Amino acid sequence: MTEEPTTSSPRTFRIDADVMRGLEEEARRQGATVNGLTCRILRKYVKIGTKLEQFSILSFPKNDLLLIMNSVTDEELARLGLQIGKSSAKEIMLQLFGELSINTFRQFLSLYFSGYANWASFSEERRGDALEIRIGHSLGDKWSIFLKNYLEGAITETLKKKPEFKYVSSYSIILSITY
Repeated sequence: MTEEPTTSSPRTFRIDADVMRGLEEEARRQGATVNGLTCRILRKYVKIGTKLEQFSILSFPKNDLLLIMNSVTDEELARLGLQIGKSSAKEIMLQLFGELSINTFRQFLSLYFSGYANWASFSEERRGDALEIRIGHSLGDKWSIFLKNYLEGAITETLKKKPEFKYVSSYSIILSITY
């Protein structure tokens, strides 16, 4: 779902030597070109980063997140997931895309949820009049509880639809939304 540019424009930039070494090492590790990696980084910043700076998004190690989640009851985690899904997903979608629709929700899952925030992997498949969404992660039961409720809140608030959760486990969630 990531948009690729249709044309490119040659430019010359001066990049600090230590940054260039880091780009070269990361490109080698990923099996990518420095140009391709740099374009991906810049695209992510221009399309998402600049628009989300106002939210003051925090990053911290997943073990810290697990420590916080394990100190909260399942019921409280579900309540928080629903509340946060209803509020922040809507605001982020409006900042990134300017509208609330099934297509912008799909882009939200791809670009923000799975890409920028790196909460989980995501795939989708059209099944008749429904969109089936598959979410995968490695953070266990508590994260699945939070994500299920976050997604329910996000979908009911932004799309005014009730998702059907077909499967929820420690590492995956499968749901569908009727078009």
